[in-house]
Amino acid sequence: MGFVLIGHDGTDAGAADRRAAAHAPHLASIRRNAEAGRLLMSGPRLRPDGTAAGSLQFFAVPARADMDAYLADEPSVAQGIWERVEVLPFRIAPLPWMPQPGRPGGAAEPLLTYAVTARDGTDAGAAGRREAARPRHFARIQAEVAAGRLRLGGAILDAPDGAMVGSIIALALPGEAAVRDWLASEPYMEAGVWQDIRIERWRVGAQPYPALPGSAPQGEH
Repeated sequence: MGFVLIGHDGTDAGAADRRAAAHAPHLASIRRNAEAGRLLMSGPRLRPDGTAAGSLQFFAVPARADMDAYLADEPSVAQGIWERVEVLPFRIAPLPWMPQPGRPGGAAEPLLTYAVTARDGTDAGAAGRREAARPRHFARIQAEVAAGRLRLGGAILDAPDGAMVGSIIALALPGEAAVRDWLASEPYMEAGVWQDIRIERWRVGAQPYPALPGSAPQGEH
């Protein structure tokens, strides 16, 4: 069980300066939580011009209280970097993921990806569409993980251990056009499961992260 945190920076004239001032303590917080095994991947969400729009972080913690404790100690909250925060129950798919940047076997430099946040429909047939398309979806993502194009993925839940109501995936592809081409042949898109899509550049920082759930042993991916 875990959570995803989506932090939204302010858009006022002082937002960039506040982020710069909090950069060092924020990185210290990230490293501390990665070393403790709580933080699985983290990095800034980027606008098309390369500036930070916020943050995207994945946590392996059992309860919302753990996230509240993290937020109480996070400089991005204390110094007003994030004007709004989404904390969503999230379950990472147990697949043989490649190592994250900074952990043994992973790259020494940050990883540039596209994060796709996809919300399911909310109509009466939404859960049935997801269930019907899930075998084809899972078969495809297994191949994409093996090819190194899919670096993280899992389900947004409506409550801890609850029903699946969306997905977040991180794609290592060369550009947004390639991401949209990838999505065009995704079974969840073809079946109308995903109906609200957000695509953002996501730079995953190199940190001493714990292994992702289901990750292959070093040298077996």
